[in-house]
Amino acid sequence: MENLRILIIGDEETVSLGIQTQLEEAGYIVFDTVPQGKDTLLIVEECNPGLIIIDMQSKGRVDAFETARVLKKQTDLPMICISENGNETVIDQVKSLKPAGYLLKPVKEKDLFSVIKTAKNRKEAERTTTTQGRLFSAILHYVNDGIVAIDPQLTIMFMNPVAAKMSGWTEEDAQGKPIQQVFSLIDSHNLSHLIPKALPEEDKPSLFRDVIMKSHHGNTIIVDGSITKIQSNEDEPSGYVMMLRDISEMKKLSATIDYQATHDTLTGLSNREGFTIKLQDLLEGLKRNGGFHTLMELDIDRFKVINETGGTAAGDELLRQVTDILRSILQRQDISARLGGDEFAVVLRDCMIEDAIGVAQRLQNLIQSHKFVWNKRMFPLSLSIGLVPLTDKDHDTHTVLAAADDACTMAKEEGGNGLNVFQSGDERYQIRRGQMQWVSRINEALVRDQFRLWYQLIDALQDPDDPGKIELLLRLENEDGTFSSPTDFIPPAERYGLIKNIDRWVVETAAKEWRRLKKKRHPITKRVFSVNLSGQTVLDLAFTDFIVKTCETYGVPPAAFCFEVTETVAMQDLTFASKFITTLREKGFTFSLDDFGSGFSSFSYLKNLPVDYLKIDGSIVKDIDENRVNYIMVESINSMCHVIGLKTIGEYARNEKVVKNLKKIGVNYAQGYSISEPAPLP
Repeated sequence: MENLRILIIGDEETVSLGIQTQLEEAGYIVFDTVPQGKDTLLIVEECNPGLIIIDMQSKGRVDAFETARVLKKQTDLPMICISENGNETVIDQVKSLKPAGYLLKPVKEKDLFSVIKTAKNRKEAERTTTTQGRLFSAILHYVNDGIVAIDPQLTIMFMNPVAAKMSGWTEEDAQGKPIQQVFSLIDSHNLSHLIPKALPEEDKPSLFRDVIMKSHHGNTIIVDGSITKIQSNEDEPSGYVMMLRDISEMKKLSATIDYQATHDTLTGLSNREGFTIKLQDLLEGLKRNGGFHTLMELDIDRFKVINETGGTAAGDELLRQVTDILRSILQRQDISARLGGDEFAVVLRDCMIEDAIGVAQRLQNLIQSHKFVWNKRMFPLSLSIGLVPLTDKDHDTHTVLAAADDACTMAKEEGGNGLNVFQSGDERYQIRRGQMQWVSRINEALVRDQFRLWYQLIDALQDPDDPGKIELLLRLENEDGTFSSPTDFIPPAERYGLIKNIDRWVVETAAKEWRRLKKKRHPITKRVFSVNLSGQTVLDLAFTDFIVKTCETYGVPPAAFCFEVTETVAMQDLTFASKFITTLREKGFTFSLDDFGSGFSSFSYLKNLPVDYLKIDGSIVKDIDENRVNYIMVESINSMCHVIGLKTIGEYARNEKVVKNLKKIGVNYAQGYSISEPAPLP
């Protein structure tokens, strides 16, 4: 049964009833049969039929053609007209109405049903087309991209509101105008006009990126986009569609992110990563074109004293002031950076070593004469500087930076305010250079998996329910089966930028081993695994993501790992170290400050360093059974830590007497040969 309501209009009742009978027998719904009249339009509006059949023969005062014309004008309903056979006047009138169908009397059932079906299909097609048109219009008006339709003569046929806003033209004003008049598109690479050279010759779209677009109002934006050819059946295109996307804000955001990734937020100078990239470019330029530059590394003498006395705010302000002085003597083409902590680096471009020495001395004089006052206290300032001549024979950034670090360290070791020029033939440098052989050995060990994790127990002294900890210790296995100590390979690894690779190996292997031992239900997994991290790693916030993801991969709960950082490392950059530690502690990991008492040993910064444990350096602990002064020192450190809220660990517990004294003092944990000797993980 067809679900179609039909209204029949006609003055010949016999004809109307005959058609009604045919339709109802076929299952159609005939709403009514009504004669021509002034109320016909009102009836149509009330019953809202799906189809009208109108007899064009009139017997009353109202003309059938006039009724049909009004209905056609006032409604959007499909209409089928019927008339007497051979009446040419009526036929001409019907044609002017453009009805959905036309039948001659007598109406044959087969013809009637065929015309109704055709009318119904045509209406449904029109409805679908209208719906799709509205949807397409909505898409064009609400997408975030500008869309422009162009004819083969490159004039604008249509553009959506986004394109209008980008161009500065209204849609009406832009229609019919040449595309180049409305859209000024300039290739940012060669500053040539994009159109017409970007028009595609093939069926696939022509893409463009980073194009400069100037609007009608003079504003400039950066756009990406495409131009697609609309191909008709003939060889010639029937037009083009251009899509535009404003990427100006994205470019700004990208530039901001790139800047932050390569610059120090405190001073505005390049950071280590940004400086290394620029340095590598300079070295490659020397290799291609020859020339000479000088690399200079600077270190602020007694910076840690100022940082400790005045706090991190004083240290930060000093770094900013030193940066201002540094900028005041550099040329525009020179490159400067803060490598970390109080360490700066500069490349004096096209500057020979003799001239570079003069620049370095002038900088030292400016720093010495500068008065740094904090909280009404004046601090004397000086710089230690290391210089390295750069030539076309220098190809590796790590090597030249290590040389500059050697020279700067030697200048500092000579009492501060020193100036040292790196010379590869100098015996002092050769000793340091001897560490270079470790570089290839470390890389080889990483590739061949020759590092090993050992462990040493850390027992709880005060809480019998505390299972304690283990410290994971790193060893390097040699070809003959012997093992190299970390004291041999860690210093060169730190100096030549390999320590992060080692730390990655340690963290991942520790996670793997924890999972392996956990599956075996080994009792050692009840203890917290203590993992050492280097200074370079602690100053790299991105490493926190690696730690979290690695532990998630191997199913290690954060509470199972405690990370150890040395007092010296934490003091290098207290603010950054605190940020690194806080990030991981918020995930559930714990931290221990190692070797307390061997370096600066100030309780003032402990309040601001978010660690959980403090390891009292073994040089103080090891003879507390014999040395009263060291006993009192351990007692004082332990007492102060407990006030702050830290638990303590006594290292180098070499015998039972030392352990008993640590327990008597109230130290929470003990570690040393009396507890256990280092051994490979079980």
